Amino acid sequence: MSVTVHHFKVYDAASDSWIVPPLKSMSERIQDIRGIIIPGTAEEVDRALLDEQGRYDPRPRGGERARVLN
Repeated sequence: MSVTVHHFKVYDAASDSWIVPPLKSMSERIQDIRGIIIPGTAEEVDRALLDEQGRYDPRPRGGERARVLN
């Protein structure tokens, strides 16, 4: 079964900036963590690709850090 995941941003009070995590999530999880969906980032993926916290990693293996938006 497929689900729709999105990139999103969350406000980080410690750094007083918006953070864009490298992982995508479903809209329900983004709402739960008070995030804001970034338009145009929707992607259909198989539910089996989500981790135990409902996150999807679209990156090729090797990783990157979260981007900071000011």
